[in-house]
Formats: sequence, C-alpha cells, structure tokens
Amino acid sequence: MTVAIGINGFGRIGRSLMRIVGAGPETGLTVVAINDVAPVERLAYALRRDSLRGGFPGKVAARPDYLVVNGRPIRAFNESSPRQIPWSAVGADVVIEATGQFRSGDLARMHITHGGARKVVVSASATDPDAFLVYGANQHTYDPARHDVVSPASCGVNALTVMAKVLLDRFGLRQVSTSVVLSAQGWQRVHDATSGTSRDDPRLGRATNESIVPHDHVVGDLVRVVLPRLGEIRYSYYCVPTPIGSLAELSGQAERPLTVEEINSAMAEAAAGSLLGVLAYDPDPTVSIDVKGNPASCLFDPSGTQATADGGLKVRGWFDNEWGFSHRLLDLARLVGGEHPALPLARHAWSVV
Repeated sequence: MTVAIGINGFGRIGRSLMRIVGAGPETGLTVVAINDVAPVERLAYALRRDSLRGGFPGKVAARPDYLVVNGRPIRAFNESSPRQIPWSAVGADVVIEATGQFRSGDLARMHITHGGARKVVVSASATDPDAFLVYGANQHTYDPARHDVVSPASCGVNALTVMAKVLLDRFGLRQVSTSVVLSAQGWQRVHDATSGTSRDDPRLGRATNESIVPHDHVVGDLVRVVLPRLGEIRYSYYCVPTPIGSLAELSGQAERPLTVEEINSAMAEAAAGSLLGVLAYDPDPTVSIDVKGNPASCLFDPSGTQATADGGLKVRGWFDNEWGFSHRLLDLARLVGGEHPALPLARHAWSVV
C-alpha cells in the first residue's frame, strides 16, 4: 500500500519532504498535491535550486496547475486557507501541514472537515493536537480511532527525546534540564523586522546574523509529554546564526552512578538496534555542519558525555533540523496513513557501535 500525501506549505520543510519522496528510494509514500500561496513556477524554481541542499537530483518543471517532478505531475493548489483546498479530489490520505500558520488542532483539522483528507500531521509543536507522537519514543500509542491530527512536536524535542528515552529505559532519569541551539530559521530576517516573525516576541524579529536569539516559545517541556516518567523539565532554546545543523544537550540524575563509557555504550547499542534510523552515533569529534543531510532525529556525540560520582550525567547530540525532522514527519504519515511501519524511513549508515 502506498500512502498518498498532500503538502500544505512549500517552504523549508515542504521542499525537504518533496526531495525525500521525489528523489529518494522507495518510501511507501506518494505526493499527490502541494498547496502554497506562491505560483507553481516559483515552487519549481525553489525545488530545483537550494542554497543549502544544492540542486535537486532529478528533473523539476512547472505547467499550469501542476509541479512535475521526474516526469510525474503533482497537482499544485494556490489557496490561502485549509477550508479551500480540495484534498479529496486528488485522493490525499494524509496532509502534512507545513505552513507554520495552522499549527492548532482546530485549524489543522480543517484539512479533514473541509478538504476531505483522512489524517493530518502538523510539522510543528502544535496546540491541542489529538496526540504528540515522537518516533522512536511513543509512536506505538497511536490510536487510529482517536488520533486524526497528530504532531511530532519539534525537531529539538525529537533530538532530546530519543536521548532521554535511552537514558530513562537503561538507567532511570530525573531532574532533567535541556538546552537546544537552533540554526537559523526560515522565518527569521536578515535585518530587524517588526512583523512576519514566528511568534509574538520582538526578539524573534531581530537580525538573524547579528545575535544569539532566545526562543522562549518553543515548548521544550513536550519531552515530558512524550515521556511522562521524566517528571518536570527545565529547558531553554536559542537561535544562532549558523546556516544548518543544530545542537541538543540534556542533563539529569540517574538512579546510580555511571561511567562515561556506560552511557556512550548504551547510546551506540540503541543507534545500532532499537533506534536504528532515529538515533545515529558518530565516534569522531563533530561540529554542527557534520550533521548536514543526516536523516536521524539525533546524531549522538560521545565526546560531550559527562558523568559525576553521584549519578549526574550530561549528553549531547546534533540534528539537521530540516532533514531529520522531515523524515520523522514522513514516518508519521506512513503510520497514520495505514501502513503502521515497524521501522523508520531512515536507516542511516552513520549508526555504528
């Protein structure tokens, strides 16, 4: 069975989704339609040429009402509201809501109630979805009878959650603090702006390349929602002026004293086993650009592991906030679309013991 998906919003995430499905190996997914306020000729150009990802590894063209990818026509709608997008007319099973504008459960649900799709996956930390599902942690809790609008939270939450999952299951974990350092976001501006930013915070309109910008609206506590046993979490997020590659750090208290070697071994085993494709492991000293193009939710960096005599610990992982997150969105699309896959899309070669 192939799951037919529609993509609402052809920005950084929308184009990453199209690149994965359109130019990658067999995914069990087909993009049947795209909706964006930009004309289809502009969508084709943006897919063909990308300053960070490079050229599209295939052929992309535009014709009236269609984006043509490797010879296959994909219906292109040009609507500003989910109320007006006829997903059922093109047979879309699942809509991936990637505009960043319709992140609430009620607004995203219009793709179902008005557009005729069966399920919606929101590409953000949604407000009041039917479920938050983080692949590798709690996707098994998906209930098709109750969960029509789902969210994988955010790229940073995914990176933190897979590391927390390993630590929680193997060693117990409490008193958790997290920190995420995000590469430049698509909604940020080169110069200071007073409108059009992601949230109602004047700092998020400040010039991207000039400052480290706190991002207090990203909900780091969603790690706890996915893994309730963790208890209360302290968290922080910052946007920094690097083009690609982000950082996640987590500290906490284990049930017993651990060594650095024990912690790293647990992560390596999970990356090669139960979390293959979701957690990756790189024994080399790494920097942010090294994670570019990695489809895992988190590339664990063993050089950042710390352990104290009283059971305290700290771990570090990198993530490509567009590419890894887009793979998880597609994993969820396959899940809610009816295939219930046992394994994630990405089974990455960087996962080593």
